[in-house]
Amino acid sequence: MQTWLNPDLVQAIGLAIATVIGAVTAWQAREVSKLRERVVALEDQAASDQRRFRDAIRLIRALQRHIDELLAFFTFHVPGQEPPAANYKIPATLEEEI
Repeated sequence: MQTWLNPDLVQAIGLAIATVIGAVTAWQAREVSKLRERVVALEDQAASDQRRFRDAIRLIRALQRHIDELLAFFTFHVPGQEPPAANYKIPATLEEEI
């Protein structure tokens, strides 16, 4: 039993355990760093998607207003009258999608 309580052996076992804990902690720190980077990227993408979604809603509403104007024009058409001009612009964020 005395050989197991040898200070050199206890120190070697403690050092081995500390090395394993250090390695696991370093691995966890790298994984947490990677996950934080992914979270930041996903948050940026979500914000971009939200802006594009809002732009799309505004464009859809403008197109619906123009459709309503055209329907009114065709319903109450007076000869010689020009159809209403489109007063919407496709946002730059949606041009690639369209």
